[in-house]
This record gives sequence, structure tokens and C-alpha cells, in this order.
Amino acid sequence: MRIGVLFSGGKDSTYALQKAMEKEEVVCLITVISENKESYMFHTPNIDLTRMQAEAMEIPIVQERTSGVKEEELKDLEKAVLEAKSRYRIEGVVTGAIESVYQAERIQRICGKLDLWCFNPLWKKG
Repeated sequence: MRIGVLFSGGKDSTYALQKAMEKEEVVCLITVISENKESYMFHTPNIDLTRMQAEAMEIPIVQERTSGVKEEELKDLEKAVLEAKSRYRIEGVVTGAIESVYQAERIQRICGKLDLWCFNPLWKKG
């Protein structure tokens, strides 16, 4: 299955990427860069390094910027996932979500809307 990985460059999304690569074909990373350092949805420390990380791993990356307004930032996530689906023909999305029901529900809703499989390999393992 062709997979896009929601990637913040942090330890959780990097580990989820590794787990995805063990079983699926990871064809791109998907990063949303939030201007809001207190974003409810997105990890923000060092997020600007994700392009260099993607280059080092030789995996294409889709990046989208968001102002980070709660709930509004989901439109930007959906736009990034839709671009990955269009450009890289992804069939599913992997996340590094561990405990946040808020994040997991919203990502699953977007994937459902776009007819994509959603998998959280680290869910409740933190």
C-alpha cells in the first residue's frame, strides 16, 4: 500500500515512519508548519528541519503552512493530505499519535473524507 506519513521530525513521527516502512511503501512525508507554537494539532519544535530530514532520507515531502488557529488548521492539513494523494497516489496515512484523541479523531475524519486508510502504529504505546 502506498503510504504518506504525517511527519513533524520529532521522535514519535520518526518512529511511526520506521514502523510504516517495515510493512508498507512510504512514498512521501506530509508536514504542516504551524505559525502557532501552541498548536493543538501539530508539533512545532524544529518543524522547519523536516525538509532537510526528508532529503537525507530521500523521501519526497509535501509541506503546508498554517496560521494554527484551532480547528481552522484542519483545512490546511486536509489540503496537504489531498496534495499527497494527488501527487503521490497515497492510499493511506500513518501518524505518530500516541495519546491525543483530539488529534487522532481529526486525522481519521480527514482520511475518511478522502477515502484513505489511517493507521496510528504507536497508539496507546507511549
